[in-house]
Amino acid sequence: MNTASPATGDAGIRRVALCIECPLAQHGGVEVLVRALLPGLSREFRVFLVSQDDAVSLEKSEEAKDIEGHFFWNPADHSREQIDGLIAWGQEQKIELFHFHHGGTYGWNSRSWTRCPITEVSRTGFRCVSTNHGAFGFWLFVGIQRSLLYRLAAMCLCWPAKIRQVASVDWEATVSQHDYHAVRRWFFPLCDRFRQIYHSILDEATLPHLPKRQIVLCLGTVGLRKGQPILAEAFGLIAAKHPEWRLVIAGRHANDGAPEALFAAVERYGIADQVEVLSDVSDSLARQLLAEAAVFGMPSLAEGLGLSLQEALYGRAACVGSQVGGIPDLILNEETGLLVPPNDPSALADALDRVMTDVSLRERLGEAGRKHVINHNMTREGMIARHSALYLDSSLT
Repeated sequence: MNTASPATGDAGIRRVALCIECPLAQHGGVEVLVRALLPGLSREFRVFLVSQDDAVSLEKSEEAKDIEGHFFWNPADHSREQIDGLIAWGQEQKIELFHFHHGGTYGWNSRSWTRCPITEVSRTGFRCVSTNHGAFGFWLFVGIQRSLLYRLAAMCLCWPAKIRQVASVDWEATVSQHDYHAVRRWFFPLCDRFRQIYHSILDEATLPHLPKRQIVLCLGTVGLRKGQPILAEAFGLIAAKHPEWRLVIAGRHANDGAPEALFAAVERYGIADQVEVLSDVSDSLARQLLAEAAVFGMPSLAEGLGLSLQEALYGRAACVGSQVGGIPDLILNEETGLLVPPNDPSALADALDRVMTDVSLRERLGEAGRKHVINHNMTREGMIARHSALYLDSSLT
């Protein structure tokens, strides 16, 4: 196998490959952020894409104009042949930097000692960086339900492989302060290799300015990790007190039992006339809902940062969220929103009741939330500028 041609010098990097393990058009946080990065980075770099997209659909996409070239990646294929194909493609395209986006800590098969694409691409001479979009749990890849003995045995194999993957990149970014401190603890031998970048799709044109309506909105994949059944139960506890309010839960449905649990909670509390569940949500409808909702709920059990929460804050909604993951980066309790313990419908109901009842509280939290997002540079352009600076930083070799 030939070795990759050396880069032209860090300050001269111009050819960047953004790598994801799924189709670009999906509506998960990773894909949304990469779609937001593409047009901005293409102003300064020649941007290539590695993804689970077929050439025909990608060519018809809005992002096609920002993509110089594409390599199809099948995340279920852990073969050496596919990795070698990626390396050969990178050599052919003269890629100077690979940026791998993890859906979670152990994405890109980074628990494997010999079949992690990031490690193997780096070994051939390419410069690599990565982003972990969700440090949800140290044991997540083996299953928390497993015995301690099993988890320790698995960790003896997987932890060193992840350490090796981190050692192969210039830096690995996280999307929240919570995740940043978590991975620095978990992978302490290389704690200085981690960075933190706030990701965002926000700009002045993101949300229309519309009058607020008496809506409690939850926008995102309907899944057990996102906690929508908990939100439905909390709303059910106070729905009779607020007959004029509606709960709107919008997002594609995961195949993990959450949608069924959600509908069961709605039926159990008899609140079907106050609840709307939308599974097919266009970008324009999502923006409209975020602009109109007076209250936004994020009852997640684990969360990287929470892009829809970030957008809701920007749209001046009064936000209520679980005290997990990156949510406290966005919600400062009693300042920019209200925080509650995870998986606690009663506490969530009490917090919702407060903001649904008190107009002045909603307005105060809404204004403070927007200022918090702006003051912390949680914007699309801020995210693009941070990536560009790190790509070009010669001190990170």
